[in-house]
Amino acid sequence: MSVKKVILCQFFTFIIMAFLLSACGQKAKLDSKTNAAYVNGVPISRHELSMEMSRLQQRFYSNKMSKEQLKEMKKQVLAILIGGRILYQAGTESGIEATPSEIKSALAKVRLQYPGSKTFKNNFTKAEMRRKVVVDKFIRREFADKTIVTDEETRKYYHDHLADFTRPALIKISQIMIKTSQNDPRDKRQATLKKIKAVREKLQQGADFAKLARKYSEDPSKANGGNMGFLMRGQMPKAFEDVVFKLKNGMVSAVISTGYGYHILMVTGNKPAYVTPYADIEKKLKGYLKQRDIQRKLEAFIKQRRDNAKIHIFI
Repeated sequence: MSVKKVILCQFFTFIIMAFLLSACGQKAKLDSKTNAAYVNGVPISRHELSMEMSRLQQRFYSNKMSKEQLKEMKKQVLAILIGGRILYQAGTESGIEATPSEIKSALAKVRLQYPGSKTFKNNFTKAEMRRKVVVDKFIRREFADKTIVTDEETRKYYHDHLADFTRPALIKISQIMIKTSQNDPRDKRQATLKKIKAVREKLQQGADFAKLARKYSEDPSKANGGNMGFLMRGQMPKAFEDVVFKLKNGMVSAVISTGYGYHILMVTGNKPAYVTPYADIEKKLKGYLKQRDIQRKLEAFIKQRRDNAKIHIFI
C-alpha cells in the first residue's frame, strides 16, 4: 500500500475515531523555525508534527521509509493536523467543552493502544486528550447524529454492488509436479515426461494420490499429500484453470505442462459461487454507508473552512 493511501486512510480514521489532536493557544507571531504551520493564528509546532509522524510509523510501518516516503508522509500528516485544528476551532466556537471524566476516559482508551507506560507518557498529554474529546463531540453532534441511512438506500447499494458481496466459485485441488525447464536438454525433458506419465498410470490403476504426491512430487505441497486447498480463478496458472474447472470430484487430469514443470491435478472438492444474503450483511452495510456519508460531509466541511481560514505552511 502506498504512503499516500495509508495516510489518507488514517485521515478519516483519526477524524471519525477522534484521534485528530489539535493544539489550542493564543495568537502569536509567525515562527517558521519552531512551527510547521499556523491555522487562524494558532500554531502547529514542528515537534507536534514530528510526534504525529512517529505515532503513525510506530503503529503502521515496520520497515524503514525512504526520504521520498517520509517527505510525502510529512505533507499528509500536516494536512491531518490542519484538519484537526479546523475541527477543534469549530467545536470550541460552538461551545463544546471536555469534562474531566471525559478526558480521563479518553486517556484510558488510548493507553490500551500503548501498553508501555513510557511510550504512552511520551506521546500523549491531558491537554491533547481534552482537544480530542472536543473534536469527537463536535463530529458526533454535527455529523454522526445527523447522518441517517435508510433501508431503501442500503438495499439499493446492495443490489447495485452485488458483485462485491459475491464469492466466486472455488475448487479444491491436489497436484503432483515434477520440475523441468525449457532450457533443459530434450532428452532430460523426455525422461521427466516419461516419469510423470508413469505416475499417472499408477493413479489410473487405483494408487493413492496423496501417497504418490509425497513420494514423487517436487512441489512444496507434497508435504500435505499434494493438497493445494481451495482456489478461485486467478489464483492458479491459466493452464490449470482450463482443466480443473471441467473435472468432477475425484477425477485426475492428463499431464499438464507449464514453465515450472509437468503436473498432474486431481479435483477433491468444490464450492459454487455464493452471494451473501442481504439479511446477513444489512447491519454492517448500513454502518459502512453511514461512515462513508460522514466522511464525505467532513471532507466538504473541512475544505470549506480551510478555504476561508488563514493558513501559513512552512514545510
